[in-house]
Amino acid sequence: MPHSGAAGARASAKVLNEAAYGRWAPVYDLIFDLPFHPGRLAATRAAVAAAGADGAILVVGVGTGLELDLTPPSVRVTGVDLSAPMLKIARDRVARKALRQVKGLYVMDAGALEFPDAQFDVALAPYVMSVVPNPARVLSEMWRVVKPGGQMIVMNHFAARGGPRATIEAAMEKFSGWLGWHPKFPYAAVGDWIAAHPDAELVERRELAPLRLFTLLRVRKAARP
Repeated sequence: MPHSGAAGARASAKVLNEAAYGRWAPVYDLIFDLPFHPGRLAATRAAVAAAGADGAILVVGVGTGLELDLTPPSVRVTGVDLSAPMLKIARDRVARKALRQVKGLYVMDAGALEFPDAQFDVALAPYVMSVVPNPARVLSEMWRVVKPGGQMIVMNHFAARGGPRATIEAAMEKFSGWLGWHPKFPYAAVGDWIAAHPDAELVERRELAPLRLFTLLRVRKAARP
């Protein structure tokens, strides 16, 4: 039965994302490790600090597992990604480096997480929000699986409001389907979601290297009374 309306658009975007990251998988680490490392390191350190010494961390969009090397053995890490080719590389990394803190890596849609409510101390989304077809849905799912008092950490590129960078991003946006991400991704896509949730408190917003192209957001979930 053919898809229709918004559901069809989401399904098409999901297929495009899977295809794009299937293409990127063999060369992803070679191209994206070094320039993205400062942001990845900052986000992972923030997640570990928020989770505590033996906390449970969910990495949404874990990809080839570059964050996994940066977590200490004491924490418990679960990763999900839509791309099976990416996860194969992540699983090979875990086995090769004996990363005992990694408790599971699953092919899973970030917009429909297959975990119970309040399962993790921290949900970390590194370079994910401009990739998924429905960022609000992913944020809501991450929020659902975070424990009260826990944190959601988003690290992403947000579009410039003007200047040469905005011009470049607008030109790149035409190729977003092939790239697998949206260069012209607005901060409001995340900021508006935070503002609409009374139990969400933005506790940090920090621009990161290289060239302040990426932004780290830490959002604390209110503890239960």
